[in-house]
Amino acid sequence: MKRDLTSFMVGCPDVDEAFIRSHINRLGEEYFNRFSFGDICEHINSLYNLNSEKPVKLILKKREDELIECTVLAQDYPYEFSCITGLLSANGFNILSGDIFTYDRIPEDELKRSGKLKSSGRFGKESSGIRYIVDFFTGRLEDDISFEDWSERLRSQIFDVIRLLGNSNDKDLSSARHMVNELVVRRLEQIQPETPSILLPVKITVDNQSTMFTKLTIKSIDTFAFLYSLVNALSLRGVSIERVRIRTEYKQVKDEIYLLDNKGKKITDPEALNRIRLSVLVTKQFTYFLGNAPDPHMAISRFDQMVEDIITLPDKDKWFDLITNPKTMKNLSRILGTSDFLWEDFIRQQYETILPILKPHLRGKRIIDIVDNISQKIDNALKHKNTFEEKCKALNEFKDRAIFLIDLEHILNPEADFRFLSKNLSILAEHIVRKAVELVYYKLKERYGAPKTVGGIEVRFAVMGLGKMGGAALGYASDIELLFIYSDSGHTDGPEKITNAEFFEYLVKEFLKTIWAKREGIFEIDLRLRPYGNSGPLACSLDSFCRYYGRGGPAHSYERLALVRMRTVAGDMEFGKRIERIRNEIIYSKNSINLKEIKEIRERQFLEKTKGGRLNAKFSPGGLVDVEYWIQILQVLYGENNES
Repeated sequence: MKRDLTSFMVGCPDVDEAFIRSHINRLGEEYFNRFSFGDICEHINSLYNLNSEKPVKLILKKREDELIECTVLAQDYPYEFSCITGLLSANGFNILSGDIFTYDRIPEDELKRSGKLKSSGRFGKESSGIRYIVDFFTGRLEDDISFEDWSERLRSQIFDVIRLLGNSNDKDLSSARHMVNELVVRRLEQIQPETPSILLPVKITVDNQSTMFTKLTIKSIDTFAFLYSLVNALSLRGVSIERVRIRTEYKQVKDEIYLLDNKGKKITDPEALNRIRLSVLVTKQFTYFLGNAPDPHMAISRFDQMVEDIITLPDKDKWFDLITNPKTMKNLSRILGTSDFLWEDFIRQQYETILPILKPHLRGKRIIDIVDNISQKIDNALKHKNTFEEKCKALNEFKDRAIFLIDLEHILNPEADFRFLSKNLSILAEHIVRKAVELVYYKLKERYGAPKTVGGIEVRFAVMGLGKMGGAALGYASDIELLFIYSDSGHTDGPEKITNAEFFEYLVKEFLKTIWAKREGIFEIDLRLRPYGNSGPLACSLDSFCRYYGRGGPAHSYERLALVRMRTVAGDMEFGKRIERIRNEIIYSKNSINLKEIKEIRERQFLEKTKGGRLNAKFSPGGLVDVEYWIQILQVLYGENNES
């Protein structure tokens, strides 16, 4: 029962009358029915004594029945309630019930009339424009830890988070939310909840009649961090949570949440209410599958962003059935918690495309088989494009789409291991390079004519793959290392004659502009392994290739060793096989490499790549580079008699 002002002034003798009056006038009857007179006096005293050094008061009590009561007293901030519930879940506190109260809003016109539209400071005691919270939870501690140690840990974390929220800037708000998310995910990894094969039932009802707020009632089966994910979904919709009532019985949760819009009004717009229902539903369902994500923190963060944008799409009904499918949710958790490439280059920019693509997996089929008929698929993509620029654009769009689907298949299909990824990326790269070279060659040929030998025979050329491209072992961090070789010197036979060296120099320059890398390290062309490196021409003649790499030539042993993985990937494939045979004669012979030179360059790599004593899986002693070098050295030493 609500007592009068005089009683509270006696119970709180060190608190200003105005502050007490504000407290008892701005909390509803339910608050006074819920707490004893002594509890309320403790709340008033605690809130009154908050300051910049002490932004939150946490009251923890352990009852005789082993349940714990937790009361959080602080100023009201955006995302505060979700952060508090997240911290409780992260610290093993299973919330069984709760009553959350926030000071009623004072209408803006009343604040203007009182002259107190601006408060006397972040922790000013006038409190006319300040809103405080009283969040009360009852629950069970599920960790094997003493109550004292648990209390100390929770106090420290809540203090840090509330302090950041109180700084009222985007950077600290983001830091606070990130901190809570990290702790929730760490807890999730510890408990490893079982991933369900079906969606659990969630019943959401909206009542706009019985109170001054929009009342949202959610009934569902209790799961880890249910309240945290639920409140996060609501916070993303830009609504204000004014009051919460939590009850859990036999794993069944009934949460009553009282909302206002960002202007302090009831939410009456039907479309806005539908978006709230939908965002709560899909976010709640998504959290069931977080245990399936390789990086749950990444998955939660990205899903929040995804829902925030996709929920406003006019055709959201098209994907609603998909996103409420448990297989889709399971797949999404893996995708969003795995691939930076997918997120940065595709999903973040075009959310609406990801869900329909998952349909084949819902039917147990593969998303893509890039190996089958890839040349025909590329030709079809370019079929109705007329100009060179249009064809280049279509070729790159095909490439990007194919990389996207290969990555999806690799993530979602347990049978699609790294060998699948590497094989398909390598085949895709080979065919994209082949088509790009073809487009550029015919473009230049129209202007300059065909490159011919002195005797009038058309010059042959080939594009050789090196490194991981040559070994057909591409990954997402692999450059596409290429070497362009033409057969003979001479001139073109067109009206605008140029030397063959100029023709193929132009060809490589134009080729480099034809293939676009969306991100650094993904489908980037690397020509540094050509003769003389960056100091040499972009394309070399067969004669210069033989003189550079042959016996007595200036090539370093490291460069000769790189030829072990050289293979033909584009251009005249028959001419490329001839180059491979010449390579075999050069490399697989006695004294073709100097092991001392290899040792020296390996030592330089080690010093450059492991500065500060940092371990490097690739360049530290015994790392991947050592394995690669020794395999290639053994190939060179014994390959002469083992052509297979």
